Amino acid sequence: MNELSNINDHMCVTDDWSFPVDTFDLHTVTNFESIDVPPSMARCIVRTDTNQVLGVHGSKYKAIKHDDVVNSVFDAVAKANISHDYTSSVEVFDNGAKMRGVITFNDVTVQPVKDDYIKFQIKFFNSYDGSWAFQQIAQGIRLWCLNGCTTADTVANTWAKHTSNVNVEGSAAKIHAGLQSFLDTPAMYKEWMAIHVSDAIAEAFFSATLCNVKTNTSKSKVNERQLDNLMGIWGKESNTLGTNKWALYNACTYWATHTDANKSPANTQRLRENALTKAFKSNAWQVA
Repeated sequence: MNELSNINDHMCVTDDWSFPVDTFDLHTVTNFESIDVPPSMARCIVRTDTNQVLGVHGSKYKAIKHDDVVNSVFDAVAKANISHDYTSSVEVFDNGAKMRGVITFNDVTVQPVKDDYIKFQIKFFNSYDGSWAFQQIAQGIRLWCLNGCTTADTVANTWAKHTSNVNVEGSAAKIHAGLQSFLDTPAMYKEWMAIHVSDAIAEAFFSATLCNVKTNTSKSKVNERQLDNLMGIWGKESNTLGTNKWALYNACTYWATHTDANKSPANTQRLRENALTKAFKSNAWQVA
């Protein structure tokens, strides 16, 4: 299935991830003279159906084709035998240089509280420009808004360099392991509901993690604009779910997935989910 979603006009979205690519030598022009670039220095990836250069890489770079990634992930899903009731989407950006796919299992759910469903989801990424390595993530998605609310607290993750081969059997095993972990999470979510979180605790967590700005000094800086935004989200979540750790968790996942207003929604969401992965492993989250 290829159910492409709406992406901002500045991002080039094609109708298919399956197109031919090849690796070619580079040339440069100096004083109207063509000079060959040694293949040992760099080569380029070209989309041969449109003759567009998608990326320039070193001599040891080996492209993994989008088509192979998509097929390997769906083969892994079939081998894991999780469910046949799923929806999927595959998007390509920047003339096909980047690819992102999502598979959501509609009948694999947990229910932390009444009418509060979380579904099992797999995301996968690839690129020809070197910006995204092949990655497959198994995670949960809480369905409480049309946009969906995914969590970066992953239960399984496969990451492969472009010089490596994608292992379908290994991917299937990780998906299955991620499913088992996912089904064991309701107790953890219910435990979070019993942990009180005040406005001051929420602000301290955001300041130490998602809003923390790295500096070369011993003093810590905070992104005040982002902090104000997150505290606003926290206020709405805590009013609905209570002043607890479950509401704090959902404030984080809301922030990570609602990126349509940004210039590069896909990149922003990916960066925010990575930031959440670190935040949920931090000491600040443990004491929140």
